Amino acid sequence: MSVENQNSNRIFGLDFVRATAILFVVFSHIYYLIDDKNPILIALSGLFGYAGVELFFVLSGFLIGSILLKKYVENQFSKKELIVFLKRRWFRTLPSYYLVLVINILLVFIFQYPNESIWKYFLFIQNLYQNNITFFTESWSLSIEEWTYIVMPLVLFFGRKLIDNKKYAFLFFSIATIVFSHLLRFYNYQNNQVYDMETWNSHVKSIVLLRIDSIVFGFLIAWFYYFKKEQLKKYCVYLFIISIHLFFLQFLFMNLLGVEIITYPIYFHVFYFTLSSLTFALALPMFIFWKKSGGILASITTFLSKISYSMYLLHYSIMSVVVKFIISELGLNFSKLILISIYLTLTLSFSYILYRFYEKPLMDLRDKI
Repeated sequence: MSVENQNSNRIFGLDFVRATAILFVVFSHIYYLIDDKNPILIALSGLFGYAGVELFFVLSGFLIGSILLKKYVENQFSKKELIVFLKRRWFRTLPSYYLVLVINILLVFIFQYPNESIWKYFLFIQNLYQNNITFFTESWSLSIEEWTYIVMPLVLFFGRKLIDNKKYAFLFFSIATIVFSHLLRFYNYQNNQVYDMETWNSHVKSIVLLRIDSIVFGFLIAWFYYFKKEQLKKYCVYLFIISIHLFFLQFLFMNLLGVEIITYPIYFHVFYFTLSSLTFALALPMFIFWKKSGGILASITTFLSKISYSMYLLHYSIMSVVVKFIISELGLNFSKLILISIYLTLTLSFSYILYRFYEKPLMDLRDKI
């Protein structure tokens, strides 16, 4: 049974990771909606947004890596299979992306955003090697995912003749990609140092060429799950505990110790991302083996997981902007709690509509062709 077929049965732990990730990301933009300047809320928003996206990256790497690994070790990695893989990936991600992109472009002209880089969004090069994002800001992570879907299969395809043992070839090329990305960030640090978090956020964190390894860490978990499943299951709780410790080390204790971008720029340029990816990758195995759950909370979790992609596309550049604009134009004055409730209700509703009547039918069609 392929990984894609397995996922049709749904692994609850992976649903939980998706649901957690999208809730983190949505929370990270609440401060914009309510115009809150509280530095603690803004700091938490940054942390939750970053953690949510990194969770999506590692989870995506595990799922895609599992599909590629199975094909790779079973010698099903021909040009034809590679094209089929890409078609299936693009069938999953591109239709919803392009629909939401068109809506964002309409908002560009309505709200008069800078629009000189619109064409780049269609090719996912708006943040390939430099930041040209002027709208649809959350698309930076989608570019990283789409380019990883192209780069890694090609690396494996052209590298398959260099190492006969496919089992270790996959592992080698995954690790080599991570090391290469790490060294590329070091090169970027030497030539393009930045000392404020806003510039770091746009010119380091969101650049495709510097971040592909964040997804490839999921490939490593896929490798261990495929070849060392029993050992991974045995030690998954310990790996999760290590992950929790690394999380607090990186995002709490290092801040208390005064590790900031001004004082330790090399850490934030280079090591921050590697450590983050490792942290979330180590947490993932425990959820992979959490097969089922029940009750109302489980149903809510599964629901959020299903609409997570639609929710990610809609929640910020469309929903929060439009809700904020309409309330301002109508001169309405809601409390923050009511405003957040209205926003969440509309976001969930439109995300479900996009998923149920557009994303899911296309996925069903993909599985038939």
